[in-house]
Amino acid sequence: MKSDTTYDINIMRNIILDSQHLLKKSSDNIENIVSDICGLQYDPNPTIHLNQYMMLWCRKKDFKAEQLDIAAYKEFKVVETWTFKRNMFFVPRNEYSLYKNATKGIVRWGSSDESWLAEGESPEVQAAERELKQSLSEFGGLTANQIWENLNLSYEWNKYRREHDQSYDLPIFRAFYRLCRRGDLLTCGRNPGTFREPVYILKEKIGFPDWTNDPIDEKQAIKCIVEKLTASLGVTDPVHVSHLSGYKTADILPVFEELEVEKKILQLSYKIGRKNYYVHSSKMHLLNAEKAEDSSEVRLISPMDTIVRDKTWLKTFFDYSFSFEYFKKKGMKWPLSILAGNQFVGYLDCKMDWRTKKFIIKERNIFNSDFNNYKGIDTAIEELAAFHEAKEIVEK
Repeated sequence: MKSDTTYDINIMRNIILDSQHLLKKSSDNIENIVSDICGLQYDPNPTIHLNQYMMLWCRKKDFKAEQLDIAAYKEFKVVETWTFKRNMFFVPRNEYSLYKNATKGIVRWGSSDESWLAEGESPEVQAAERELKQSLSEFGGLTANQIWENLNLSYEWNKYRREHDQSYDLPIFRAFYRLCRRGDLLTCGRNPGTFREPVYILKEKIGFPDWTNDPIDEKQAIKCIVEKLTASLGVTDPVHVSHLSGYKTADILPVFEELEVEKKILQLSYKIGRKNYYVHSSKMHLLNAEKAEDSSEVRLISPMDTIVRDKTWLKTFFDYSFSFEYFKKKGMKWPLSILAGNQFVGYLDCKMDWRTKKFIIKERNIFNSDFNNYKGIDTAIEELAAFHEAKEIVEK
């Protein structure tokens, strides 16, 4: 086994950033970028543009927020669904069944999608599903509240949802959630407002076939997704993939072994820290580069971005860490990590005041003194403010 000194950390970082479309911005279309990075996590935090928009702004050249809305809610080239750790993600429509089959067994909040759907499989709920689908076939997109208004169930829905009165847990409400979880009801838009209320439509209304026609089984789907994750993360290991996806590490160790035997992934011949890492075969040309490509570009990375979600992995490869506070009542802090070239040099705590059109920098924290007066950071802030259509930048 070779020693730790046999690798160039800058080459490792470049493999990671290139795989995540963060080394330089891409001119590719949204669905291909989303496929390459294994989805965009939807997050409703309204401090600045939501995470899914920020992820694409960092990766796609000349990106505007409405481009994702068009791709997701008009053209349906990407669709919303629950995948890793049973969180909401945008994934390419042509990979929908792959993600659903690969992640249906992931357990969170005490159950998986597969077990949750099986538990609700009763004649009453099945009848309610048929009733609900028949009713929705007469309409275009509707919010949940509009659905229950049309069915004269608004009172019961409010009791169940807002007052948490379980005596109003009607079969038709469970049917609604089941249709959403199975992809029979798709999100076809989101209303303006703090948390972007979803608008639903039956998949048949937009010409989608039955998802179950896709023949890929769960085992093969998991293998495909683990391979995709390995390619998208650049340099990774089973623990890292487990942390991001929700798979148990013990369950995907054999998948890594199988992919290695098939030469689809390669285990590095040396350890980094105390661990063995893997790269996808498609990244070998980057691994064998004589010199790491230099970049002066600056990215401002959302705290929910894939690249910063695993703090241990982030510390290993970028010698960087940060903390944030999600809840406003505790003093919400939403830091954007500053990625300059292939190193993280600090963070900004930002807020967009949508009413006054002011983009507010609450805190600028630069860890690397070489970047205290780096013009690229100011340029990135100006571009981010323009992305938010801010009329003024205010730094406190």
